[in-house]
Amino acid sequence: MAFAMTIAGCKKVDVDFIYSPAAPRAGQVVTFTNKSSAGEKWAWDFGDNSNSISRNPTKVYKKPGTYVVTLMVDSAKYNTCSHTITVYDTVPTFVASTDSICHYQDVVFAANIYNPFSQSLSYQWTLPNNCILKTGKLTDQSIGVYFTSPNDNVTVKLDIQQGNKQHPVIEHSYKIYETKAPAILTRLTNGPVMRQRMINGYVEEPSQGDGEDIHMFEITSDTVVSFNDSTFYASKMQSIFPNHDIDRLQLDPMAQKWYITTIDGLFVANFSGQDVVLVDDEAIGALYVDQLRNLLLWGTPEGLKAMPLIKSKNNLFSTTPILYNDLSDIDRIVVNNKYR
Repeated sequence: MAFAMTIAGCKKVDVDFIYSPAAPRAGQVVTFTNKSSAGEKWAWDFGDNSNSISRNPTKVYKKPGTYVVTLMVDSAKYNTCSHTITVYDTVPTFVASTDSICHYQDVVFAANIYNPFSQSLSYQWTLPNNCILKTGKLTDQSIGVYFTSPNDNVTVKLDIQQGNKQHPVIEHSYKIYETKAPAILTRLTNGPVMRQRMINGYVEEPSQGDGEDIHMFEITSDTVVSFNDSTFYASKMQSIFPNHDIDRLQLDPMAQKWYITTIDGLFVANFSGQDVVLVDDEAIGALYVDQLRNLLLWGTPEGLKAMPLIKSKNNLFSTTPILYNDLSDIDRIVVNNKYR
């Protein structure tokens, strides 16, 4: 008995579509025209949690915004095509790049205005006090910002002039949520412990710490280092650094480098004591190596300074330290890695 077998291969389809009108408004019918080269099944995702299985569907967007529309043909992920569609409001508005804004999170605000006749447009943004402009100008169509503190209610405003018409001021209010993150803790001489959370590459303004922060200083030291079953004391490092009277020391075990402070400032050196290089010639009140974030922290009369840990063999570096705060009497530094 003989059997005949036919094996159907997977066929790649050239998927594409267009839509009209090109600049739809909220509440207006949008027609999607399927331009795919073949296919029998259609799956549309309109980018707002709605979909269709029609070949040439229509869609009404209820809200202005930017949506990614995707068409899949014959249920095959490799037969897909996506286009971005901007839906305009019947009146000018602006939208945020995220529905939930946390402090020290990058956010983009973008104006959305129906302008079919290409009239001249001018913009003027007004930001609250805790909002920092990061990208763009206050006269641009879109701007990038971040908020420096949580707040239950902040208002962002936008003035738009379209041709000779001045539109009413657009105002949107937002709640800025608190971001939990690890914190740099600085203890002040005869003063409180201050904390600064490190969030998305930013460092917030210092605020007074609590009992948990104070406890961190009881379990850390900047005068004693334990490494490879050995204990190194700042006051007993003459065998490695015979020409330096060391006040504080920290070790980067990954790079095998010492960071030491003396009356002459802050130095970096190889583990053997070779290639001693001056980092900062100011008086140093505190020192900390944060291996997790590749960060060196130290206290000076100017305030808390920071820079990446030094990795070069000869300890030469070109990085300019950053001033994290202006607290001038720091005597200890530690990092609390707990998100709070």
